[in-house]
Order: sequence, then C-alpha cells, then structure tokens
Amino acid sequence: MELVGRDDELARIDALLAGRTGESALVVVGEAGLGKTSLLEHAGRRARDHGQAVRATRGNVGERSLAFAGLHRLLHPLLAHVDRLPRPQRRAVGGAFGLTDSRGVPDRLHLAAGVLSLLADLDRAPGTGADGPRRLVVVDDLQWVDDASRDVLLFCARRLVPECGTAMLLATRPTGAPADLPTLRLAPLAVPDAERLLDRQPVRPTSDRRALVLDRSAGNPLALLELARPDTATDALPASTTLDARIEHDVAARLADLPSRTRALLTLAAAADGDDLAVVLDAARRSGTDTTAHDGAPDVADVLADWAPAELAGLVRLDDDRVRFRHPLVRRAVYDVAPRSERRGAHLALAAAAHDPDRRAWHLAAAAVGRDGQVADALEATADRARDRGGWAAAARALERAGELSPHPQDATRRFLAAAPAAMYTGRTAWVEQVAARARATAVDETDRLEADLYAGWAVASSYRHADAVERLTSVARRAAGDVPSALAALAPAGVAAYNSGDDALLAAVGGALGRLDVDDDEPVAAWLHGVVAPFDPRSREILDRAVAAHADLGIDELNVLGGAAWVLDESSLAERLLARLLELFADGPTQGANALVTGTLAAARQELGRWEEARAGAEDAVAIAEETGMPVVRDAARTTSALVAACQGRTEQARELAGAVLGGVDPDVTRAAGIRAHQALGLAALADGEPETAYDFLRRGFGPDGTPLHRHASVYSVVLLAGAAARSERSDDARTVVDAVARGCGPQPGPRVATLLQHARALLCEPDRSVPLLRAALADAAGATWPFERALARLDLGRALRRARRVSEARTELSAALETFVRLGASPFVEQAAGELRASGVAVADRAPDALAQLTAQQRRIVHLAARGRTNRQIAEELFLSPRTVGFHLYRVFPLLGVTSRAQLRDLVEPASG
Repeated sequence: MELVGRDDELARIDALLAGRTGESALVVVGEAGLGKTSLLEHAGRRARDHGQAVRATRGNVGERSLAFAGLHRLLHPLLAHVDRLPRPQRRAVGGAFGLTDSRGVPDRLHLAAGVLSLLADLDRAPGTGADGPRRLVVVDDLQWVDDASRDVLLFCARRLVPECGTAMLLATRPTGAPADLPTLRLAPLAVPDAERLLDRQPVRPTSDRRALVLDRSAGNPLALLELARPDTATDALPASTTLDARIEHDVAARLADLPSRTRALLTLAAAADGDDLAVVLDAARRSGTDTTAHDGAPDVADVLADWAPAELAGLVRLDDDRVRFRHPLVRRAVYDVAPRSERRGAHLALAAAAHDPDRRAWHLAAAAVGRDGQVADALEATADRARDRGGWAAAARALERAGELSPHPQDATRRFLAAAPAAMYTGRTAWVEQVAARARATAVDETDRLEADLYAGWAVASSYRHADAVERLTSVARRAAGDVPSALAALAPAGVAAYNSGDDALLAAVGGALGRLDVDDDEPVAAWLHGVVAPFDPRSREILDRAVAAHADLGIDELNVLGGAAWVLDESSLAERLLARLLELFADGPTQGANALVTGTLAAARQELGRWEEARAGAEDAVAIAEETGMPVVRDAARTTSALVAACQGRTEQARELAGAVLGGVDPDVTRAAGIRAHQALGLAALADGEPETAYDFLRRGFGPDGTPLHRHASVYSVVLLAGAAARSERSDDARTVVDAVARGCGPQPGPRVATLLQHARALLCEPDRSVPLLRAALADAAGATWPFERALARLDLGRALRRARRVSEARTELSAALETFVRLGASPFVEQAAGELRASGVAVADRAPDALAQLTAQQRRIVHLAARGRTNRQIAEELFLSPRTVGFHLYRVFPLLGVTSRAQLRDLVEPASG
C-alpha cells in the first residue's frame, strides 16, 4: 500500500535499510495520527522482502509499569542464546529476565551490552556468516515502552554501527524524544497530498464537506480518514476540537450502536496490558461476558459473532490470535468512554485471568476503590521483584501506587520512602522530590520526615539548584544533629552542591553545619567536607590521611567520599586508586555500575595524572550515563574534562565545541565549577592556536576584579596558563594581582601541586634574570611528577629561560625532557613548541609525522589501545559495553587507516602515545 505524501521519508528509511546513510538508528518523531506506524510497517515489509530478519516490539500504556516487558517481547526468541554471552552480560540478562536464581541486581551496563550482543551478533540464520542478511529492530510507540526497556533500547541504538548488520527504527511522540539520535520528524501532509489521500477513500467527500474535512484535519492523515468516513458528523464538534477528543466523540457514537456483549469485550481489550486475544477471551469467560458452549469451551462461531460488530464499525481487527485496535487513540477512547464500573469489572476479570503476579497486582490496583491493604501488599511485592531485576522505575511506580492505596499512614509513608531511592536510580529528580513530598505529608514522626527531606535534598543536589539543595540538606543535618550518621548523610550531597556552586556562602553553610557535629577526625564524610570547604588547608589533608588509614577495608560509601576528598585535595593518585576500586564494586551493587559522578571524577583525576586516553574514555562514559539518568551537572563536569584533554592534544575545535556545550546550558555565575573549567579549556585551546590575548580573556573569567578566585578550588589551576598568556599579551601587572590573590587564598602550605604552580606562575611574570631560580624551585619537589603535563610545561619554560640566558646545554636537557613527556601524552601543540625551542638550541629534531591515531573516532581509539594491550574482541566488548562483532568491525576498518595488519603492529604504533 502506497503512503501518500511521504516520499522523502520513505526514501530515508529505505536508505537506512540499505546501509547507505552511515547511520544505524533512526527515530521517527511525530504527533498522533501522522503515520509513524505506517512508516514502520513499510520498513518491516521492505526488510522482509530483501531477506532481512525483523524483530519488533511496541509500547503499550498498560505495560509501562512492568519492568522489561517491551524488551522481553522483542528478545523472547533470542533468549535461548544467552549462554553464548560473556559471563557478566549473561548474568545481567539472566537476572533481568528471570532466567537465573541470582538475587543480585543486574548491572545496567552489562545488561544493555548483553542485549546489544543478542541483537547484533546472535540473531543470524544458521550457516550465514559476516555477509549474512541485515537485521532490522523496530520499536513503535517508544513513549509507552516501560522505562527499563526504553533505557536499554536507546543504549543499543546509540552504539550500533552500520557494519554490524543491525539497524534500529524507533517511533515516538515529540515529548521525550531522544535528542542525540538521528531523527526523522513528520509534518502534516501538504494540501495536494491530503487531496490525494481523500481521493483514495471508498467514499470520497465532495463539495463543502470535502473542504470542511481538509480544513478540520489540518494535514493529519488519521484525522482526515476519520472525518472522511460517511458516518462521521463532521460539523458536530467545534473546529478547535483536538484529534483525541474528536476520536473519543466518534468512538462513543459508534459504541452506542453496538451490542452490550461487544461493548464489554472491547472494554476488556482496551483494559488489557497486551493484545493477546486468548487473554481477553479468558477474562471474558471469567466475567460471564463471552459466549460458551454447553461444556464450557468457547464456541468459535459465537466468539467471532460477538466481535464482528466491532470489526464492522472499524474499531478493531482480529488476526493472528491478536485483537488490534485501529489506532492507539481508538483503544484509549474505548477505555475512557466506558463507565467506571465497567472498567473496574474489566480489570478484575483480567486480574483473575492473569498468570503473572505483577500483571495481576496492577489490574487489581486499577480496579481498587479507595484504600486497599491487600492490593498495596501485592504492589509492594511487585516492586521487590522489579528491584531484583534492576527495574527501578517499575519498582518506584509500584511503591508509589502502594503508598496511595495503603490504609494506614505509617505503611503509606514507608512505601513512599522506599519509592524515593528507587526513583533516584532512574535519574528523575523531579519524581524523587514528588515522592519525598508525599512521604512527608503522610509521615507521623520526625524520623520519617527527616528521611523524606533527605531524599528531596539528594534530588535537588543533582540539579543546578545548588542553593536550594544546601539549604534543605543543612536543615536536615541541624534537625538530625543528635544522630551524627544521618546528619553526615545529608551533608555529603550538600558538599557536592556547594562545590559545584563555588559560592562562599554555601561553602560556609556546609562548613558551619559540619562544625556543629561531634565528628571523629577519621570520619570519611568529614574528610570530604573539609576538602570541599578548605581544599588547601593542611588540616584537611591530615583528616584525609587519618580517614584512609583508619578504614583498611573500604566499602562503597567510604570509597565514594574519600575518593572525592582525595581529588579536591590534590591527592590525585590516591583518588584514582580509590575511585577505580569503587567502580569495580559498583558492578555488583544497586547502582548497576552506572554512577556517573564517580566515573566523571575518576576521569578528571586521570586527566591530571596524564592518563589522557583513559580520562577521555571515562569522561565520555560519564556523559552518556549522566544523560541516560538525568544528571546534567555531572554531564557538564565530564564534558569539561573531555574539553581539557582535547585542548591539550591540539583538537581545539572539539575543545571549543565541548566547552561551548557546557556554557550553553550552565550559568557560570551559578555553577562556577563547570563554568571555570570550561573557560580553562577555551583558554588552553586559544594558547594551543597561538592566541594569547584570547586565552587570557577566557582564563581571567575565573577570578574577580581584585584577582580573588571565584571558585576556591577550580580557579587555582588556571594560574600558570593565565601567567603564560599574560606574559605574551602585555598583561603581566593584572596577572600578578591574580597570582598574589591566589597565594593569599591558598595559605602558606597549599600542598606541593599548588606551591609548584604558584612558583611557576611567578617565574613567568618576573624579570628574566629571576625566572630560572623560580622555575628550578618549581621543579625541585619530586612530588610534582604526579602531574606530568604541568611538570613538562615548567620544564619547557625553564628550557626557554635557560636558552635565552645562553645556557644552551642546560636548556637542551630540560627541553628534551619536556618534549619526551609531551610526545608520550600526545600533547601535539606543546610537542611543536618544545621541538622548536630545541632546534633553536642547536638540536636537530626531525619533523614529527602526524599522529595516525588522531584520525580515529574516540571509540576507535579506545578499541585500538585495548587491542594493542592484548585484549581479545570479546574482552574489549565487555570493557566498553559493546558487542564483539562491533569491536571486530571497528578493527577491520581502522587497520588500513593505520597501515597495520596485525595486533602486534598496533602495539608498536600506540606505544609512544600510551600513558
């Protein structure tokens, strides 16, 4: 069947199926009635005609509360292959779909990677090889797919590559459409196309009615078809009536003419959480709605006779043991126009027919009138099962509904409080706040109110509302002062919010709240809070040392706060060790290995340590996780790390793009940590491009008019770059003001890293004859080797100063050491600067060939580095949450680009750039 007016859209879908677009996923976005389903059905037919395997699923509003319902429908034929997955993926997939007895919460990333492997690697006909038929995955009504399935499907869509042989086509309403996937947006039909569609109808409206149909439909194909029906009273509703309301009015009129038994069957079908005809008939028998023979077995002729009026009315179609409504809007209209008593009866009958306890619980909940303790208990059990499978959204919904149905306030509060952390794992902070508010409203004692306020504060701390978060959480800490662990649980996220803000008043509020508590000096949370409030105070470092020493067996909570404390206190190696261990533990914990904040902080630590490829990879992971879980502050912080690495490596346009994305969504006066780091990246990019004046302008934004750091931690690390830009742009006087203000703010013992940076900055701004001793002093502390890029910059500047003082031999030593570090790090702009200085010192330095790895994508670089270290495709896939086939295709593509033919040659190629 030809689709009228959709030639361009059909061409793009056909190109996707043929692999001509360079894309592996496409999201069709449009309002109801614009033809999304018709386009997907066309794609399925076209794929099958070309021998492609098609896997399809569809969102159902009745299944939104059932974890992994949509995904199970899609994968059911493939689950027999689960034992072929790598062990972590096999365990996660088995846990999510109840294939194992494991009680551990499935790891979200391993689950998603396992599904990707099933879709991309295992769905192949026997005997076909790498050149076998492509596969098409079709997901209709994505807006109604349950959250757990939706997250996994979007993960797969983002990671498919054209060469893996799998394409994905999704359709959704505009609200909530993923913004980071290729999109095909449907518009209403143009008038000529609407005319053509009208002309194809069995009864074509003419004259005034035709003009009215065209006007009222506004190019929406479904509206046009509905209005064109001869039994539709076109002028019965105002022109402003929405499509939903118009269809509901039309359905109500049609239902009025149907037999009561047919109407009852339609209500059952509309209330069902699927389209299985057998389920509807079973429920009908239990409710006395269906016609049965004398022995209790259904009489087929009578069953079909009962459905026939609905089919003739154009409301449903029965085929393949399914009852299919003409359109989801028709299904909803049938449900909405039915009296409440009929809807309740339908749900009770469906509950009686349900074999799955979760479906039964939700039907009973839909039928409940007033509060019902038994149904609330059933929903709580459903939530427990969903949690065990990693279905956090389903668990939160079930617990929230259970709270609503609970007869006793204490039970309601308990269930709302349990829903809050489940909702937190979905990343929907507004939902967490809402559930926490409901818990507070039903709470009968102060302990429960404190817990509700704590969850609400945690939610706000994940947003840009830093002042609100600090106010809420410090209030909780004050009220819980007698319960120190509870008070610290509130202050830990308050510290995150205060750090992200950088506002001295918020930091003082957190410090004051901590000071009112009787806390041991070796308390890990205290180490984190002292680090946030006083990052350059020697006492903060002492508290960190005591906390680490006192907790030999660090668990998740201790690793979390101590890793963050170590990072802000310039214990970068310790931070890297603690946070890396934390991510290992997360693989078996309730966070499903998806803690974006920890991943992003670890990336920042690795960037400082010169492990740039790992930092770049970790930052990309953190961005992806943060976007999937709704954590914009963490996403933007991770982007700044990527931008800094890009600038250091000479990818200045990418650095500007990343920093610009951060500044486009962040108010740098409110979220100073991200804003200042973004400006640092822009300053570095300008320096790399030889634009010191521009660099100075960007870097100077981290300080107030009098030079005071606008963020007591993040601003400090700009001083060397700012001094270097100032010396080259005649702004040394202003830069000295900044350096002096930083020195005052950091105190007399700021730690080896900051002390080195300050000496380096002063050397760049002083008279030439004083610069060499200051630079020598900056390099004197061996601890400076922890931060190789900063140390190499000092050696580069020392070499310059020595060469200009005609101490050429000494200059060559420093410049050679700087060059070696820059080459190892892949800091190409600084490689050229060091090489130029060496040539000026009389050393013959060959022109360096362009970095072969620079032409690869970030993901390809990660795969190449892991392959060079001897990892197999399967091991790489496990580490990067890809399918082994995707890894193989990437390597197949990059080998010719790099001029290699084996993994051994890869090792030789990347060794100079490995950190």
